[in-house]
Amino acid sequence: MTATHVSAATDAPAHPRRRSGLRLPGSRGGLAWLAVLLIIGVLLAVQFGRQVYTNWEIGQRAAAVEAEIAAIEAENARLLDELAYLESDAFISAEARRLSNVGARGEQVLIIPPGAEAPLPEELTAVEPPKPLLQQWLELFFGPSS
Repeated sequence: MTATHVSAATDAPAHPRRRSGLRLPGSRGGLAWLAVLLIIGVLLAVQFGRQVYTNWEIGQRAAAVEAEIAAIEAENARLLDELAYLESDAFISAEARRLSNVGARGEQVLIIPPGAEAPLPEELTAVEPPKPLLQQWLELFFGPSS
């Protein structure tokens, strides 16, 4: 190495230090562009938030509709079971007996004439009927009335 190379190496400044972080623009035009970009970023963020909320709301409505469908399907199954019973011979026979006193073959119908019943035992006739519910509550809170 020669002397010129050594002095040139020592005279050259070291790599300039870079500042970490962002540098703000120094001119008004640069600040205007920064403001425009900031406004666009905020608008995009708001729009994205709206889309996320709308998506969530649609999901909630879909879950509610699915629950309603499940309830209607359960009600439909119950009604189909009831229809199958109403169309069965057991129901038709029971209704025929109830409505027109028709019995099945080999059945004997027993009709008890009025007045033929045995009288109630005395302990059942001596029991006084319960007081109305409102009267019972009033007596409970305010004591028996005289």
